[in-house]
Amino acid sequence: MESFTLGPSEPNEHGFRPWIDTPRKPGSAPGEDALHARGDVETKPVSEPTRVRVALFGAGLVGQVGHAPTLGDERERFEFVAVADPSAGARTAVAERYAVPHAVASLEEALRLGLDAVVIAVPDPAHRSAVLTALQAGVHVFCEKPLAVSLAEVDEILAARGDRVVQVGYMKLHDPAVERMVERLTDGPAELVHLSAEVNDPDQGPFVDHLGLVVGRDAPRALIDATRARGAEAVREALGAEPDAARERAFEAYLGALVHDVSLAHHLLRSLGIVAPLPLADAAYFDGGRGVSLDWFLPDDGRAHLEHLNLPGVADYRERITAYCRDRILELTFPSPYLRHFPTRLVERRSDGSTAGLETIDYRVSYEEAFRAELRAFHASITTGAPVRATVEGARDDLAALLEAFRLAAARHRASA
Repeated sequence: MESFTLGPSEPNEHGFRPWIDTPRKPGSAPGEDALHARGDVETKPVSEPTRVRVALFGAGLVGQVGHAPTLGDERERFEFVAVADPSAGARTAVAERYAVPHAVASLEEALRLGLDAVVIAVPDPAHRSAVLTALQAGVHVFCEKPLAVSLAEVDEILAARGDRVVQVGYMKLHDPAVERMVERLTDGPAELVHLSAEVNDPDQGPFVDHLGLVVGRDAPRALIDATRARGAEAVREALGAEPDAARERAFEAYLGALVHDVSLAHHLLRSLGIVAPLPLADAAYFDGGRGVSLDWFLPDDGRAHLEHLNLPGVADYRERITAYCRDRILELTFPSPYLRHFPTRLVERRSDGSTAGLETIDYRVSYEEAFRAELRAFHASITTGAPVRATVEGARDDLAALLEAFRLAAARHRASA
């Protein structure tokens, strides 16, 4: 029986290549025969759903809570071929839980199974290597945020991408309430005065304790040490100096936590024609690097303020994104990302035309899960050429803003010490 992979057709009106089923010879690289056979094999665009052969690389927290359930549920879109993780305990448990036929130790082993795509959820310093390995094998890539830990790494990914889909794991960009907020902002459009993002985050414990996650404690020590070393090196590269513990925590907080809010702020501002790079007004880290913030100048004397506070002593997660406009206030309130099917709340407030009258609209847009929506979007980009919302270029803008803020925060903290 022939195996199938997805190969390219001509670019559509969006400049993307829809991907179509073409036979693959045993042993050939994914997409290789499709590329070479386009003149000989009659091809036609596919209609959704077309199954994409995919592996999950990384069976840690986000892999287990966010991506494995979606890949396991979305069988009409994804053929969940393999779980790859250096921890035998974690990969075996996740593969058994979702009836995945292969549990392997490395991405290279998974790629030899004949994949069309890979979902990467390994630790941040390992993203660059995994993405480049997958692209070199000719498969499409979904990679968790941050895409990389330096701009040079992102530029390597851009150079290697070619015509493959590369999507970054900004699930909030696919949240139905965020989509509605964009609609409300662009109705008029709104005249934005101030954009704020405030997050209090106790870490994941309170929201995943009931899920029976498997902690991979048997990964090779050499691999763990190498990953940590690359993370420490990235901090040194960003600072140009040896960091202390607080700066290392702040770097992780900017790139691993505030990155979501920077991405979301860029997305909302872009809908109003305000594009990155934005002038940095201020930045700070505090509480030993557990709290981080940044401020931007916006057009027409506007301002944006984003902050993330790790507060493990209070089992409450709250993320509020508020757009203060001249004729309306729009506020998103996100629950913990690890709670499935908890809707994000969108509230709009406007004066009703009288002196004291106020109208409040509470939008409950959908119970759809953002983790699932982003992987459905990944599938659509592969199979139909739908535009990628969470792009490599956007991730580069996010990382540039975060690194600039981190450097300024470190300089301000050093000056005040």
